[in-house]
Amino acid sequence: MKYKLGIVALILLGACINQSKKEKYAAATYFRNNPLESPIPYKSETIEFINVKDSIVLKGTLTYPNTASKSYPAVVLMHGTGKHGRDYSVYNHKPFLVMADYLSRNGIAVLRYDKRGFKESQGNFDAATYDDFASDGWSAVQYLKNRKDIDFNTIGVAGHSEGGNTGPMIAAEHELDFLILLGASGIPYSVADSLFSIGMAKARGFSEEQILLESQVNDSLIKLALDMDLGQALEDSIYNMVVRNRNDLSGLEGLTGEDFDEVIELLYIEYYASPAFREFWEGPTPEDYLKQVRCPVLSIGGSLDLNVPGVPNVGVIDQILKEAGNTEVTSKLMSNLNHMLQPAKTGLPEEIDSIEMTIAPEVLILMKDFIQKQGEKD
Repeated sequence: MKYKLGIVALILLGACINQSKKEKYAAATYFRNNPLESPIPYKSETIEFINVKDSIVLKGTLTYPNTASKSYPAVVLMHGTGKHGRDYSVYNHKPFLVMADYLSRNGIAVLRYDKRGFKESQGNFDAATYDDFASDGWSAVQYLKNRKDIDFNTIGVAGHSEGGNTGPMIAAEHELDFLILLGASGIPYSVADSLFSIGMAKARGFSEEQILLESQVNDSLIKLALDMDLGQALEDSIYNMVVRNRNDLSGLEGLTGEDFDEVIELLYIEYYASPAFREFWEGPTPEDYLKQVRCPVLSIGGSLDLNVPGVPNVGVIDQILKEAGNTEVTSKLMSNLNHMLQPAKTGLPEEIDSIEMTIAPEVLILMKDFIQKQGEKD
């Protein structure tokens, strides 16, 4: 009889654990265009802060728990490549809004802002470098440090893609309590650029011969971008080279008219004809900054990430940090997640438009647990 009761107790315990896990994941599951769950149990402020170095004002949103306590851990969110507002909208997904909502429901303050030169933030986006974007992120951290009415006891940065490259630049120069890297680079940028091109072409079904041709075109675009001065002449040259070689570029397959020009602008002109590209290509490598990071780090990448391939980068980031003496490194390669850390099938950017889940709940839970752990050290 005791034996049977023991079995029943184990079954009930297992059921309770499974139910608790389901509820935990459900709370971290967000779908595109779904309104946030009401009521919202945290405060939300429209804020602005100054980048003193460049004398510009950046505007954003700060969310923090609506509790009697005025002491919380806080995180600054830093965007990926391109012109993005504070919600980081991609195919109508708003991953930074989702992160802010989930984390602030779990006792964590979140500052997200419009990138310089976009929406409500001042500055010149087209002239901005990685140093400028890192300076903006550090200015956001300083804003939190200088708030007198709230004690943000633990402050860190979470950067996605480009933000995962500028985040270590901040941590290498300034004191952060933690750093979260999402889809970040660890390998040299020249190798990363090549893997990006090859991975995209393979996923689109290009043959080895076609992949070689695309690589040759990309090499020519890189040379053009490094040899010419920034400006309209460079932009026109990039446009003309892409048009001449459109049949060898997998990202342009099937595009016509305005869609064709829009993708050229986004994938080629904004990328190659920017100060950030030259800094990206000729400046310090990710390793140069990562090996100087001494704060706790959480690094997450997706196995289907084609933009910044997770398989090599997560491992390399982990190795660089640990070999440099950082003893608080957590690295996670997540199966079947794309660059935006969504469950995916191919990892191609255009697939994002057919995915309804904004970000895998496992990622949000990892971020929450990691930040809470850092806050408990205070």
